[in-house]
Amino acid sequence: MTSKAALPLSLSEQLDAMLLGWLERRAARSRPGRPDRRATTAVTVADGALPELERFCAGWMMSVERPANGRVALVEGPARTVEGFAALVAMSRR
Repeated sequence: MTSKAALPLSLSEQLDAMLLGWLERRAARSRPGRPDRRATTAVTVADGALPELERFCAGWMMSVERPANGRVALVEGPARTVEGFAALVAMSRR
C-alpha cells in the first residue's frame, strides 16, 4: 500500500471548503434565499492573494473588482454566497 502525501490546500480551496460548510449549516437552519438577490461586500486583500480570491469567486459566480490603487476589493454575486463569504472574512479577523 502506498501513501500519497497531501499537499497543502490553496487559499481558493480553503475558501471553497469553508464557504460550502457555511452554506450547508445555513441551509439547515433557514429557508433558501431568493436566487435573484445580489449582494456586494468589501474586503481587504493582499496583493499576493488576489489571484486566489479571483479563482475562488469565479467558481461561486462572484466577481471581484479592485481599484488600481488600494487593497480593498469589492466582491459581488448571489446574495447568500456573498453573505457567507463576508461571514468567513469576519471570522478570520477575530
